[in-house]
Amino acid sequence: MENFNIVIIGCGNVGGGSAQIILENATELRKRAGGKNIKIKNIITPHPLRSSKKYNLPIELFCSSKTELSKAQCDAFIKKELKDPQINLVVETIGGSTNYIYNLHKSILNSGKDLVTANKAILAKHGYSIFDFARQVGKTVGYEAAVCGAIPLIKVVQDSFTGDIIDCVKGIVNGTSNFILSNMKKSDISFDDTLKLAQKLGYAELNPAADINGMDAANKLKILIQLIYGIAATEQEFLVKGITDVWKEDFMVAKSINSTVKNIAFAVRKKDKVYACVQPFIIKDDDLLYSVDGATNAVKLSAKHSGEHIFIGQGAGSQETGSAVVSDIVFIAKHGHIKDLTDNISPVKYKLSDFANYHTSYLLIIKTKDNPGVIGTVGTALGDVGINIENIPQSIISGKDWFLPVEVSSCSSIQMDKAIGLIRKRNPKLINAYKYIPIG
Repeated sequence: MENFNIVIIGCGNVGGGSAQIILENATELRKRAGGKNIKIKNIITPHPLRSSKKYNLPIELFCSSKTELSKAQCDAFIKKELKDPQINLVVETIGGSTNYIYNLHKSILNSGKDLVTANKAILAKHGYSIFDFARQVGKTVGYEAAVCGAIPLIKVVQDSFTGDIIDCVKGIVNGTSNFILSNMKKSDISFDDTLKLAQKLGYAELNPAADINGMDAANKLKILIQLIYGIAATEQEFLVKGITDVWKEDFMVAKSINSTVKNIAFAVRKKDKVYACVQPFIIKDDDLLYSVDGATNAVKLSAKHSGEHIFIGQGAGSQETGSAVVSDIVFIAKHGHIKDLTDNISPVKYKLSDFANYHTSYLLIIKTKDNPGVIGTVGTALGDVGINIENIPQSIISGKDWFLPVEVSSCSSIQMDKAIGLIRKRNPKLINAYKYIPIG
């Protein structure tokens, strides 16, 4: 029986979950890997004993039985394993996009080992370079786990849409932000209070910045845009907003128009242009994403010929994400190669365009006081910049503030900004705060 030997670098949630799955399902994985026995030769982590106990893994699988290892000691173990000709593949689950991680990826590939990673940050920053280097040295990189954890999105896009053209990607791709927004909707409490709850329950890290500021979702969207439209992640600059400025009153207004608020990763193709953003959207109750709550992820792909497809599952979690890591290991063990980010490049040279020029409908919410002439001032300003009002839902009174919602027809955010400028000029005291949210 031929062994397919792997090393796991990093034993946090993803590395630990991946190891558990390999040990638990060894017989089944061997069948799926074409008879090759997937064997963990070493797990390299700064906390061997703690990781062994936490994930119920034999200490013999670890590089050491010590409680703690220094970075220098871990690096020495890594160098030793990369020199071992019997190692076929290395799994990197440390995370981050530092030069250390980038150089580690190149060292793994240059040593003649294939690589599997769940690291969306490094692929968004250096993906093109990493895949180009892998081709140069004749190795392959598996990255299914980098986008939406357990949802098998990468292989579906690469293989199942080769006969179609994807016009739009729209998804909830960060479970932490979705958990927070879902609870704000249900409990009518502020963002700050909901974040504290998410941290207490383990849905948010002590430092949740990448989740709540939209950057985690942006990294995943960059990978999908490069995969689908061939625009290198390093060339992508698009609007990224998190959820820190979402008001509890936004949900009250949204409810009055049979909608809710979700933080959405969005990319749409218009001829040779692609418009993209990560930001809160107003989602109507007839949209499949409306009812996706909690830490669940969901991605909707709209294709030119086959229509809408939605993929729902767990975007994080130890064994959930680990299952995607192991899927790549098995595939490489059997086939020797996985398609990379440039294998499906379209002959069309797509360009990423400024989302400020994209036309869509918006919900404008103005925080103000209940003064005479407010609606007239707002309506006139919108009309002066060519924006039509579709609906003025019921206003919301919260504390001493009045929240005026206005649904407008398709326009650009440039027009919206001009309208806000006119309102401020004509009535400087009218707007205490405002926002306009895409309706999608």
